Amino acid sequence: MLFAVGIAVLCGFFASKINFEEDINQIIPKNEKSDLTAKILKQLNFSDKIIVIIENKSKEDNFQLSETADTFLQKIEPLQKYIGSVQGKVNDNEISETFDFVNQNLPLFLDENDYKEIGRKLNKDSISKQVESNYISLASPTSLVTKEFIKKDPLGITFLGIKKLNALNISKDFKLENSYIVTKDGKNLLLFIDPKNKSNDTKHNEIFVNQLNEIKDNLNKQFKGKTEISYFGSPVIAVANAQQIKKDIQNTVMISMTVLLILLMYYFRNLFTPIIVFLPTVFSVLLALLILYFIKDKISAISLSVGAILIGITIDYALHILTHYKHNNNIEELYKEITQPIILSSATTSVSFLCLVFVRSEALKDLGLFAAITVILSSVTALIIVPQLYKPKTEKQANTNFIDKIGSYPYEKNKPLIIGCSVIIIACLFGFRHVGFNEDIGDLNYIPKDLKISEAKLQKLSDITSKSIYTISYGNSAEEALTKNSALSGFLEKEKQEGKILSYNSLGKVVLSEKDQQKKIKEWDEFWTKEKKSNIISELIKNGNEYGFNANAFNQFNDI
Repeated sequence: MLFAVGIAVLCGFFASKINFEEDINQIIPKNEKSDLTAKILKQLNFSDKIIVIIENKSKEDNFQLSETADTFLQKIEPLQKYIGSVQGKVNDNEISETFDFVNQNLPLFLDENDYKEIGRKLNKDSISKQVESNYISLASPTSLVTKEFIKKDPLGITFLGIKKLNALNISKDFKLENSYIVTKDGKNLLLFIDPKNKSNDTKHNEIFVNQLNEIKDNLNKQFKGKTEISYFGSPVIAVANAQQIKKDIQNTVMISMTVLLILLMYYFRNLFTPIIVFLPTVFSVLLALLILYFIKDKISAISLSVGAILIGITIDYALHILTHYKHNNNIEELYKEITQPIILSSATTSVSFLCLVFVRSEALKDLGLFAAITVILSSVTALIIVPQLYKPKTEKQANTNFIDKIGSYPYEKNKPLIIGCSVIIIACLFGFRHVGFNEDIGDLNYIPKDLKISEAKLQKLSDITSKSIYTISYGNSAEEALTKNSALSGFLEKEKQEGKILSYNSLGKVVLSEKDQQKKIKEWDEFWTKEKKSNIISELIKNGNEYGFNANAFNQFNDI
């Protein structure tokens, strides 16, 4: 027994070292295509963002949501070790950098319709009006912002290219206000937090999300009656799932153990015997975890959620031995009669669980291994431990109770019961085909009430949380991937025009393959003939002189 205790302590030590994975996605079956998709998705983080919703609760018409947003950004500064970046606030430098980027790569952003628009801008009347408009802008208070834009592009051609960046917009339902992204009605402000850890890294994200929730609660108290902050996103949902999984495992195991202990104490009329019943189960679980520690670097925590069921299965072997030993106080006869049935029973159950090893779900594989090892070990340990610790009462001491009476009742001789069971079986043969199955894989996730409310808010604001399909173009080189993505972008545009999809966001019209880039540059060179260049420069200088512009004012535009 001392040896067994030593083994149990050793098993418990190694079991505590196991790395449990709390990713709910581990239960989803995988195949060659999904493995490839998962490999590519690991290189991206677009689905790992946390959306922060700041909702206007003030009755004042001129209330600014930016005040709460500024305070929130200040509060999360100590959490920079968890945050990669925060999007949603646009500063002047970013606007200038975007303009310069498009301006320097303008040919790549233009299409046939844009060249028609440029052609109209090159008319003498259009140039005259544009120069006048530029002068008015420079004379206004906004000249600090517009001055550099006008010097680089007095005709505003660059803005035709900037429009192409609309393809990257999260939604058409938002606008910029006080440098923040807000809904068109100005009632909601959105920020996007990009965590440094992936959404399935719940171990580190749990600390981050808990601190975010604390900041949210404090700010909601501070701005009560003015604004309300809420969150939504896959990292938050993943943490909620992980917490719920652990809570469910603890609750189910505790409930099952409590009920079984009460039942066993009533049946055996003492406290020590139920403890003996549970010892093989505890020992086999720890030993199973020890074995998994050496054959797997980490196991899914979801596999342990079957713990309550395993308790019910594994204590059966100890109960068989106890009840048999109770009614037949002969250790030699006990092993002769009970060993083969128990080993055979546990082996068949174990093999049934082992079949899960052949499925494509990592969580179910872990469950199969854990359950199979636990079941077979519990039967062996029950045969070793129970007879050594349990001493049955003599016949004079033995008492019968209602459980004994239920077990000794001759059910096979009860004709009404047999007829009733037969009728039920026949009814099941006709009715099983009408059973429906939930095919929504989204129901695998546990979403708390507050997150459901946040999701409902986002659905009202836009289609940002609508059911989406993420398409990925890949190849053996960047050029091959870009070529495929351009073709895909054309297909999506066609689908949108035909009303088959609500909207799409794509880099296909912005990031081009080398072949498409050369084609765009050729179109640019063919458009700007020597005569056209000469005429446009002379017209700009001529009209500029009327408003006091010197001859060098448009040199940067000449370079374009």
